[in-house]
This record gives sequence, structure tokens and C-alpha cells, in this order.
Amino acid sequence: MRTASRMRLQDDVLAVLRDAILGGQFAPGERLSEVALADQLEVSRGPVRVALAQLAHEGIVTIEPHKGASVPLMSREDVEEIYTLRLALETLAARRAVHRSKAADHEALSAAMTVIRDALASGDRRAIADADLQFHDAFYQAAHHRRLHASWRAIRSQVSLLLYSRNTVAVTTKEVIVDEHDHLARLLRERDEESLVSAVTEHIKGSYERLLERYDR
Repeated sequence: MRTASRMRLQDDVLAVLRDAILGGQFAPGERLSEVALADQLEVSRGPVRVALAQLAHEGIVTIEPHKGASVPLMSREDVEEIYTLRLALETLAARRAVHRSKAADHEALSAAMTVIRDALASGDRRAIADADLQFHDAFYQAAHHRRLHASWRAIRSQVSLLLYSRNTVAVTTKEVIVDEHDHLARLLRERDEESLVSAVTEHIKGSYERLLERYDR
């Protein structure tokens, strides 16, 4: 990990630790020592403690009494809970976006598609996961529903952790990362509500089925 910047220290410590966890620099189940992290980041323990508490709130750190913090071991049940919740949120986003999206939203999705194509061409699995999430950020924004967007933000880090895990297990194909997202953007532009909801359902279902394969081995 890089050392934390002295400017906006708390936010930077949080960003550095989140990036390290989502990027796989800590193994599932690995302990996160406040002392060791503070030494590595060249900060006091206070900002690290606050950052770990925030990451626990986001669901990508587990804090247990007398044991401290660790990277969670995602069970099959965890994956299924995240999948079903995300499916409910994203189908609602689809229905709202069909009626509320604006030209700027469609432009944001087009820009996200460019990022996706560039990430796939680079072969960087973390970049692919980040580009995937950027598209879905824009998709939720297109719904223009503040509480829905806040609900997405609440599970976003957990989704990111699972996406990176999926991309590590199996290389993401063009059909999955480019064609499926492009299809969603096109259906939204056409304001085809039922087809979009169906496509969102299949897209998310496929993503999690590929991830669940690792739990069946």
C-alpha cells in the first residue's frame, strides 16, 4: 500500500485501506492490525481505527470483540444475500430510469462503456471490476431516486469485492462485460421497461452464478 497523504488524512486512510482490500492485497480471513497498518501508512492508530469502522459498516471488514478487524470470509449465504438484495434494487432502478433518465444519464452510460472496453483491452482484472461498477453507478443515477442510490452505495463495496473475486476465478469475456452492459444501455435509451427489467435480471443472475461456481468446487 502507498502511504497516506497528510492532506485530508482521514479520507485518504479510508480510501487506501478500501482500495487494498478490494484489490486483494489482504486475503479473506486475514487479520488487520491497527498497529501494523498505522506503521505502514505512517499515521497514528486513530485514523486507521475510524477507517476500519467505516469499512465494517460497508461490509468489507469484520470487527469482533477481543479479536479485532479482519477481511471477511464470504460464504455462499453471503453471496446469495447480496445477489437477492442487488437484484431487487437494480430492477427498481431499471423501472425508474426508463421514465426518469435524461440525456446526461445516457451520456454517462456511454462514457462508462468506453471505460469498460478500455479495461477489457488492458486485461487488468481490477480495472474491469471498477469499470463494471462505474456503469452501474451511472445506471442507478439514471433512476433519480436518492434513497435507492443510497441503498446501492451501502452494498457497493461488497459487490466490488465479489466482482473482483469473480474476475480472479475466471477471466471475464467480452460477451459478459461489454455486450451485456451495452444491451442494458440500449434498452434504457429505447425506454423498453419490461425488456430492460428482464435483461437486468439475467445480467445479475449470470454474474452471481459464475461466482457461485467457486463454492461448488
